[in-house]
Amino acid sequence: MLHNSIISLALSAAALSVLAESRPCPSTACSPQASVEISFKPGAWSSNDWILVKSPRFDYLHGFVQKADGIENECPPISGEEIFRKHCAKVYSAMVLKERAAIGQTVSSTMSFDHRMAPLIVLAEKLEQPDGGAPVFGEHWEIVLYDEGLNVWHHSVKDGKPFWYKAAYLKVPFAKDSRYTLEIKVSKTSKGVKEMVVKCGGQEFGYVDNDLPDTFYAGIIGCEGRNTFYDFKIR
Repeated sequence: MLHNSIISLALSAAALSVLAESRPCPSTACSPQASVEISFKPGAWSSNDWILVKSPRFDYLHGFVQKADGIENECPPISGEEIFRKHCAKVYSAMVLKERAAIGQTVSSTMSFDHRMAPLIVLAEKLEQPDGGAPVFGEHWEIVLYDEGLNVWHHSVKDGKPFWYKAAYLKVPFAKDSRYTLEIKVSKTSKGVKEMVVKCGGQEFGYVDNDLPDTFYAGIIGCEGRNTFYDFKIR
C-alpha cells in the first residue's frame, strides 16, 4: 500500500490550502477552465492537481492505489464478491480536480469494475471543511456505472444528515472487467433550463435539473467494489 499512502498524504495536504482560495463562480458568465486531459498511468499525473474528499456518510478518508495502467480505490486484497458482500461501505475513495469546471463543458473518464459496481464521476459546487479537517462533500451529483446500467444520484445534507435520491437512470447491461468511457455534459438551454446528458458504451440519456451548478468541482469516486480509472478529461 506504499503508493496509496504517498498519494493520500499529498492530496490531503494540498486540499487544505486550495479550499481557502476556491469559491463558486458568482456569475453564469464565468469562463470555463482550459481543457484537461489526464492519464492515470504511473508518472503521467500529479496528485498536486487533486483534492481527496470524504463522503458525509463515512468517517474515513481514502486515497487511490497506483497500478500499471491506472488507479484503484482502496480495497482489501480479497475477491470482488467478498468486497461486495462484506466491505461495501469501506472502500470509498474520492478526489476532485482543484480547478473548477463549468456549465457547457464535457467531463469524461474511462473506467472499469471487477465485480458489479460502482465507478463514477462526481460533480460538486463546493466542498465543506468542518473544523478545518478533511474536505467533505455537501450537495453533489454522482453519475454511476454498474453492471445493470447508469444512475444519477443527487446528494445533499439536511439537518446535518446525508440525504440522497435517484434523479435519473438507464437500465442497460454493462460487463465487468471491461473499459467504458463515461461522459457527462451539463448545459443550459436558450430558456435557461439546465440539463445533464450522460453517455456511456453507446448509450445516452438526459434529464432536467435546475439545481445543477454553473461551475463545479469534477472528479471520480470508486466505491462498493474494486474500480479502476484510466483517464480523466474536461473539454
